[in-house]
Amino acid sequence: MTEDDLQSSPLTQRLQARIRDGGTLSFAEVMETALYDSQHGYYRAGPTRVGPEGDFFTAADIGSGLGRCFARQLAEFDAAMGSPDPFDILEVGSGRGTLARDLLDHLPEPLRGRARCTLVDRSQGMREEARRNTPEARVVAPSELGAVMAGRTRGAWLAVELFDALPVHRVVRRGSTLMERRVDADLQFIDQPAGDEIADWAERFGAAPHDGMQAEVCLAMGEVFDQIDRVFDEGLAIIVDYGDEAEPLYNRRPHGTLMAYHRHGTSDDLLACLGQQDLTAHVNFTALSEHASTRGWESLGLTTQDRFLIGNGILEAFEATDIEMSRDPRRVRERRRVMQLIHPEGMGRTFRVLLLCKGQQPRETLGGLQKPF
Repeated sequence: MTEDDLQSSPLTQRLQARIRDGGTLSFAEVMETALYDSQHGYYRAGPTRVGPEGDFFTAADIGSGLGRCFARQLAEFDAAMGSPDPFDILEVGSGRGTLARDLLDHLPEPLRGRARCTLVDRSQGMREEARRNTPEARVVAPSELGAVMAGRTRGAWLAVELFDALPVHRVVRRGSTLMERRVDADLQFIDQPAGDEIADWAERFGAAPHDGMQAEVCLAMGEVFDQIDRVFDEGLAIIVDYGDEAEPLYNRRPHGTLMAYHRHGTSDDLLACLGQQDLTAHVNFTALSEHASTRGWESLGLTTQDRFLIGNGILEAFEATDIEMSRDPRRVRERRRVMQLIHPEGMGRTFRVLLLCKGQQPRETLGGLQKPF
């Protein structure tokens, strides 16, 4: 498909028609349509977008290390909670069910027997793949979550690279005025004074504080916590994503963090190839923690992915001294995958892990928040 074909695609034409009829669209509206439109959105293709032949991969796609560490962290928290039965595990934005499969395979007994797993994803294709990978789990669309998780729910919910894919508004500071970067019918950005809700969010969470700075405003962040709050009474949350706390995030990236991904390459042309490229923005973990706190989810701590994984024993499998075993090709491959997850110049420090708790707090610091170095 040529670039001209992409620019005249049904999705692009529909967006342009909306703009001609109703005026400019926020970038959040464009991003929502480009990623999640049921007919032409990027994620409609489901599993083909993920992996070496796709456009991106997540930490869950790199061996079983992440799932093993999640299982260990949940077992520790389960003991601190007094071993509720059932112990609900909810993954939001579960994709193909890769993480859930690894996690369930490594949960120790008797927790494994008490675990009740629910996977939620907006993509029908991803849900179908998840049902094949995790037949014991309940796999549902977001609109079905309330029906399957009715009643008192205790356990843990997980989100790996969920918040970076939420639609965001683009803003830029012009002197003392915050402008919203909206999209016109020619698919060009046009700046208009930001509305009160966007301006209040930006001021509260430190987005674009100085003249000329650009940033993203994620109003949808609160909606995710509202959805969780309707179905979860008590437990642990583990959120893994790339981003940082507000001040370093915006000061280090004065032009914003939005990026487009296609076949593992990056682009800053956000309005090209709509529906054919992934769109993501770094997560403001200060905002994430505050949104959680207003709904009763208190932060246990924010750490880096390498520290979380090492604290949960990801290196223990390689401590054997048997030379022949250490040369086993399968162990060599797994060791390489682990290094990819924890390398300080890669995913290990780029990704953050936020642990939240609602209800009974663990008395001891959880393994993932220990400081191994």
